[in-house]
Amino acid sequence: MRKPSKRVLVIATTVVAALAAAPALAWLSLTHTPTFYRTMVMVPPERREAEAKRFVAQSLQLRNDIVNEPTWEAVFSDDEVNAWLAGDLVTYFADQLPPGVHEPRVMFEMDRVTLAFGLDQGPVRSVVWVVARPRVPEPNVLELTLEKIRAGMLPVPAEQILDRITAHARGRGLDVTWKRDDDEKLPVAVIRYTPHEGRDDVKLERLFIRKGEIRLAGRSDRDRGAVGSPTLPSRRVLQSKFPKRQIQADDAEPTADGEPVPPEPATALRNSTTPAS
Repeated sequence: MRKPSKRVLVIATTVVAALAAAPALAWLSLTHTPTFYRTMVMVPPERREAEAKRFVAQSLQLRNDIVNEPTWEAVFSDDEVNAWLAGDLVTYFADQLPPGVHEPRVMFEMDRVTLAFGLDQGPVRSVVWVVARPRVPEPNVLELTLEKIRAGMLPVPAEQILDRITAHARGRGLDVTWKRDDDEKLPVAVIRYTPHEGRDDVKLERLFIRKGEIRLAGRSDRDRGAVGSPTLPSRRVLQSKFPKRQIQADDAEPTADGEPVPPEPATALRNSTTPAS
């Protein structure tokens, strides 16, 4: 009987080794943590706390501008946003995250935003990251053209990840629909902001992204809304990061939106502008 040649044995061994290694390689690719995400997650606590305070202070300033000015603008860095996501989001709003999603982070680059988050799927924990190109085609409408979706290093079909997130967003009152980009045939998420009680007095009109920061701009058309201030998150929500002392609701002076005024923020923030109620 003719013995197989050395060349045949080498090829056969290589094929068997490749087949055996394929599951391991797929596992490593799926569970790979991108370097940029690891950097955003592993921020020293003292730096994260300082960035979170800046985010809250600027949010309060934005609220003040919207209430008192016909036009408004705000700039946030991705460091500030990520500090808030790492602190306040998981502390006060963890139930707003879809099941299995944890440690969301964002990265701003020129005309693009990268959203990354951990996702638990049974025994597998992956880092899912999405590169999107945002634009505001009309007031209070945000379109996100999804250029890339990865789980670790592996490409992921948009429907596999985004359907569950879309369902969760709709369950929280967000109007989210999907379409295809006419030129590139990429999936586009269309997110519409609908103010409470039919009010239409706060409008996001422009959004600019460059490396490390996002700039938002719009107007507050108070004459077209109901009597009173524009519809905004309460001051208590915005100041949830600030240290608080216990106070009785009956003793607190109410704001225009009917909620007690929170105690004074930390000393480091007392020089920041406090929004008018």
